[in-house]
Amino acid sequence: MKKLTILIMILTLLINFSCSSNDDSSNSNNLIGTWKPIKEVDVCSTGSEQVSEYSECRQTGRLTFSSNESMTVTVYEVDLGICEQVYNASGIWTLNENNLTITIDSETDTPTFFELTNNTLRIGYYDSDPIDTCDGGNLPSHYYTEYIRI
Repeated sequence: MKKLTILIMILTLLINFSCSSNDDSSNSNNLIGTWKPIKEVDVCSTGSEQVSEYSECRQTGRLTFSSNESMTVTVYEVDLGICEQVYNASGIWTLNENNLTITIDSETDTPTFFELTNNTLRIGYYDSDPIDTCDGGNLPSHYYTEYIRI
């Protein structure tokens, strides 16, 4: 169950890519680097947000995009009071017309929500699950994990 949650979190972060620039090489260059996860955000259909800040332990995780289109993902969680690495994987990434595709362990994912600025990366998914409600029972619009460049 923990691995599924981690995989969903990673996939959520890597779904859709929208950026003010339409130049794929510029977007790719902006993505290259090391990113630290800082929080998860549920954005409700009303526009309000439910924010879950990550613990210091969870913020030791990293998402690294290299210029040769390789990538690594490392996730940390507290287990029995000890901060420990719970996931570490390598894969490849491509960016095609603002669509990010990630392949890790032969599983390919294309996030549906992706925003990139100079120092902030948001990767997630649009949500239409009627069971997953927010803001007084309204449907969430999307959810994402936010990273900052380090």
